[in-house]
Amino acid sequence: MDPAIDGHDIAVLKAQEGRLVLLEGRIASVGERAQRTYLNFSRRRGEAASIVLSKTLWREMQDAGWTAAGVSGKRLRARGVLSGRDGLLLDVTSKLALELID
Repeated sequence: MDPAIDGHDIAVLKAQEGRLVLLEGRIASVGERAQRTYLNFSRRRGEAASIVLSKTLWREMQDAGWTAAGVSGKRLRARGVLSGRDGLLLDVTSKLALELID
C-alpha cells in the first residue's frame, strides 16, 4: 500500500475514490448519529475527509476506551475505501484499520 494520504488533500482524495487507501489526519470533530459515527478531519463539510464507522464498530471503539471528546484533536491513521458523492468519506469496517498516532 502507498504512503498515507493527507486527509485535507482534496485533489488526491478525489483521484483515489473507490480505492483502498491509508488516510491520515487530525480529528477536528466527531459526529455521532443513530447508525454511524463520523470522525471529521475538518469542521466544515467538503474541506477534508471524514472517517465513517458503523454503530457497531463505534461501540467496539468505545469499549476500547475511545470517546468523542477523547479522540477530538488527535491524529488518526485509517484504512478503508474512499467513497461518497465527493470521494471524501472513508468507510472503515474493522477496529484494526484505525490507529491513533498521538
